[in-house]
Amino acid sequence: MLLGVAGMVGTGKSTLTYALATRFGLQLAPESIDSDNPWLSLFYGTPGGMRAHALHLQLHFLATRFEAMRQMRGKGGSWILDRTWYEDAEIFARGLFEDGLMQPVEFDLYQRLYSELLHSPAARPPRLLLYLHGPLDTIISRIEQRGRVAEKETDHRYWAALHDRYAKWIAAFRHCPVMTLDVREYDLVEDPGVVDEIAARVRRRLEPRIPQTELWPAVRVETQSA
Repeated sequence: MLLGVAGMVGTGKSTLTYALATRFGLQLAPESIDSDNPWLSLFYGTPGGMRAHALHLQLHFLATRFEAMRQMRGKGGSWILDRTWYEDAEIFARGLFEDGLMQPVEFDLYQRLYSELLHSPAARPPRLLLYLHGPLDTIISRIEQRGRVAEKETDHRYWAALHDRYAKWIAAFRHCPVMTLDVREYDLVEDPGVVDEIAARVRRRLEPRIPQTELWPAVRVETQSA
């Protein structure tokens, strides 16, 4: 069984993912940045790099993501995933195309490959997607209070565009059932005990698929994201 947790920066994805992994004894696939990615420095650090290497960067992310998913399927058991491959392709890669950093012919090639990968056993949809959302001002406030330095220094226009893309994406999302969580209704940092309420909602949606033994130590596997 696979659960997915989705939402933009500042919604508390990672905190909730780890809390539910521990609560239900699920193996944990956290979001991470691939330190061996040769395209990151070219994309961010060379003149014209964003336009020249957008496709290369996103193909590397896609290949690494599906490699991790294949490994998870091979290990078996129940997992919870911090960010999904759907977001990689349908929000971040599409965003580069919409911003003019990926040419139409490049994005068409990316989409063809992504569509084929969706039919692979590794891409079997999650049983449930937990989608974290909230007003833009709430999310920006949390980023400024708790985010990484680079996130705090990011132009608010980027967060506004990302917020809009997430809203459009989830409105059209049909890959699996979705349970939405408004981040204004709970705060796992200030009140960790609220995970019990969220876990109860997840259990009601997924009985009897959630493991019956809870509070096992979470097991981690590294994944890749944009």
